[in-house]
Amino acid sequence: NYDKTAIDFGSISDLNLDQVIAYEWTPVQLQGKYLTEQELMVRNRPIAGQPGFLQIIPFQLSTGELVIVERGWIPADSDLAPAVSMTPGSEPKILTARVRLSELTPNRDSPDGFATSIHLESLNELLGTSVEQQFYLRLISESPGEPSSPQPLRKPTLDEGNHLSYAVQWILFALMGFFALFWAIRQEREYRRIEKYPNYVPRSVRNRKRTDADVEDELLDAKN
Repeated sequence: NYDKTAIDFGSISDLNLDQVIAYEWTPVQLQGKYLTEQELMVRNRPIAGQPGFLQIIPFQLSTGELVIVERGWIPADSDLAPAVSMTPGSEPKILTARVRLSELTPNRDSPDGFATSIHLESLNELLGTSVEQQFYLRLISESPGEPSSPQPLRKPTLDEGNHLSYAVQWILFALMGFFALFWAIRQEREYRRIEKYPNYVPRSVRNRKRTDADVEDELLDAKN
């Protein structure tokens, strides 16, 4: 999806979570304006060991819809505050951005103007907004542009090692599931045989190595 041609935002704005998963990383185009007074900095986003923030701002489309836009990365200064201010203008803009799914960890308590996660439900509570989409957008470009903008995040990489690792994990999960099912079926058959045949000796008992105590018990039973 990453390198596809941008599609219209309206074609995916109403999708539920199950549907929008198939569009992750897909570029979309939309028109509207930033609600700059609701800008937030997402904390604890280091890059290459350097502390920094992700800048997120609600974007209001010309249709009235709201969507969260992540504009990029801003480095931290020596006091671990944003090193520069890169708030965009509030004039109408045309954006091209990629679809990203909501992060899973809800926001924790933070100072005003900051967040800890791009978790959409808790961002709505934090901002007092009503973003209904099951996704946010990662900015690619905007027109008109700004004199300075946050650093775009790098394209995600998935090398052959990752693919092989995922394949091995799925094979192991499948094998574990198969053996668990085999064991459950075998145990169920044993239980049914025990119920049906009072003198049936379970396989685990038959396969158990006889001890001296077992031999002694058998001799005593024979005498009695």
